[in-house]
Amino acid sequence: MSLADASRATRIRYALLAVATANAFLLYLDRICMTAVVDSDSFKHSIALSGSHMGTVKASFFYAYALGQLPAGWLAGRFGTRRMLVVYIVLWSICTALTGFMNGLITLVAVRLVCGVAEAGAYPASARVIALWFPYAHRARASSVVAFGGRLGGSLAPALTAAAIVALGSWRPVLWIYGAFGCVLALLTWIIFRDDPESHPWANEEERQLIRAGLPAPRGPVFRFPWRELLRHRGLWLLSLGSVGMNLGWALLIFNLGAYFKDVRGLDHLTANFYVTMVLSCGMVGMLFGGWWCDWLTRRFGPRWGRRLPFFVGSATAVTAYLLCPILGSPVTVAIACACVAIAADSMIPAVWSLCQDIGGNQSAITLGWANMWGNLGAGALADIIPWVLARSWRHADWREVFWFCAGGFVLLAICVCFVDGTRRLCPDESGKVPGQ
Repeated sequence: MSLADASRATRIRYALLAVATANAFLLYLDRICMTAVVDSDSFKHSIALSGSHMGTVKASFFYAYALGQLPAGWLAGRFGTRRMLVVYIVLWSICTALTGFMNGLITLVAVRLVCGVAEAGAYPASARVIALWFPYAHRARASSVVAFGGRLGGSLAPALTAAAIVALGSWRPVLWIYGAFGCVLALLTWIIFRDDPESHPWANEEERQLIRAGLPAPRGPVFRFPWRELLRHRGLWLLSLGSVGMNLGWALLIFNLGAYFKDVRGLDHLTANFYVTMVLSCGMVGMLFGGWWCDWLTRRFGPRWGRRLPFFVGSATAVTAYLLCPILGSPVTVAIACACVAIAADSMIPAVWSLCQDIGGNQSAITLGWANMWGNLGAGALADIIPWVLARSWRHADWREVFWFCAGGFVLLAICVCFVDGTRRLCPDESGKVPGQ
């Protein structure tokens, strides 16, 4: 494509990217907001739940989210990303609003389970949108922007929800407002999105040629669920196992870092949570950097090693930082080390998306759903593993075993990715090859 043609290309893909990023923000806002809701005095006064029951309400979403990844990803390929994204957004927004009407444990758990299943389709469908609408050389950066929206929503959700509850005097109208906001985004998604550039009336031929850039994008509905190919693809299994390791390492930051600062480093509750917020906020920098980093490495070293190198660099950084944590002298230095872990872990997310898109081709929503499913199950497992480790008599007071275990998750990731070849498609008979294959 000539420079003149490129200059005449429309930029509709960026409008889709902006809406997908807003959807990711809402995705995490509606997911994480329940942490602030169930901990609020307003909730506790209206619904009497024990601590274990509150944990059940929080956990119910995440297990449904993990198990819903594959079917939701297939539905996005089968019926189109535009249609299914609208369905997913409307469904989880309705569930969020309905949560504000619930008055008991069973109904709360039921509506959060449905919300988790609905949200499960958002990232797999977004991955397919990026594969359809962005040139191969720009996919990691586009993926990083969408994932950044999710991280931003997750970071702001606790403070934003808590402030809204105080301002409105109750937790219930906050969830109604979140639900209404989701319906507006669903309408915007329907207006802006199309399933491919050829069917979008706002895209011109120059933009379509720029998107293709020598690589036929996945198109057409996915009628058959590729069970056999999923079970036989060694690289996808290794990437999924690596995703488990990455989430085992990363989840410490959201589940237990605050407790570590309080129990081991002696910080008060407010200061400990401030440090955790700062650590997680640093991860957003890594997310945006990781998209540019993965695309640059891919151009420099080709599709095989360019997609692998972000994992090696990120894992080495995270492992080193975690091994230093028990021997660092102050909470501030530990927070800096954990911020390095957050940056390193989030810098690898665009590479995960890119590998799933490379391997999946027309099945990219399913391949990302497969990897996401295992990764989220790994994060959920860590919530049980760390309390088990801390209850053992051989545990040291500095939590060194916990940091060693989480560092081991990143080692597992680096080892697995050594054998992942993104140029080996899930369905080899599919048209189109990864550049450099």
